[in-house]
Amino acid sequence: MKNCSVMIYSCDAYSDVWKPFFKLFFKYWNCPYKVYLACESKSPRIKGVTALHSKKGTWTEKMHDCLSQIPTDYVICMCEDMFIRREVWQGIINTCIKWMDEDEKIANFNFEKDYSPTEPGKYGNFNRKPDGGYYRKSCQPTLWRKDILLSLLDCQKTPWEWELSPTPDYYDYYIWTGSPDDLVFEYGYHNNKWFGIQKGKWVAQDVIPLFEKEGIKVDFSIRGLTG
Repeated sequence: MKNCSVMIYSCDAYSDVWKPFFKLFFKYWNCPYKVYLACESKSPRIKGVTALHSKKGTWTEKMHDCLSQIPTDYVICMCEDMFIRREVWQGIINTCIKWMDEDEKIANFNFEKDYSPTEPGKYGNFNRKPDGGYYRKSCQPTLWRKDILLSLLDCQKTPWEWELSPTPDYYDYYIWTGSPDDLVFEYGYHNNKWFGIQKGKWVAQDVIPLFEKEGIKVDFSIRGLTG
């Protein structure tokens, strides 16, 4: 269990998002791993969170630089605008790490709900993404073999370009195909409905009732509201 870490993809411009994100993160996940936040230069000043800094050019270069500072073989990565709403299923994560220990060809287990074609696999509610397919790498919550993720970040791309870029077929990439209402990380994404933040603005219909329920105060004027 100590051979895994968590890295949150972020940037200095989203520092106003960190407090609500981590309040929900630690409320709903008794996380047994060390937690890192990847950004340019700011520090979150939140207990249990270590900042990783990089001022390199593109998003992939920054994330590669930050990830290279993490010592564990496995890392769970996700973005800072994915606000967790219920208990994280740690038991499934433990099982995925066990499977990765047993099979070095497994590159990742993606915990989002997949809506594209997949191939039946042997790993519970996870199917294999087909060779040559897109979105075998994703910024959604994903458990990665760190060395493979580092190799895939060795480029100069935005997050959107990176997700759509080709991925070597000699690794296996798995994604959740169980119920969309029973995700390992429940962060509000269902049937392509916008959640959290859209194009830099808070999604009003999502975050206002969520933060009111959770007793979280946010200055929405910093980035504005949409939806």
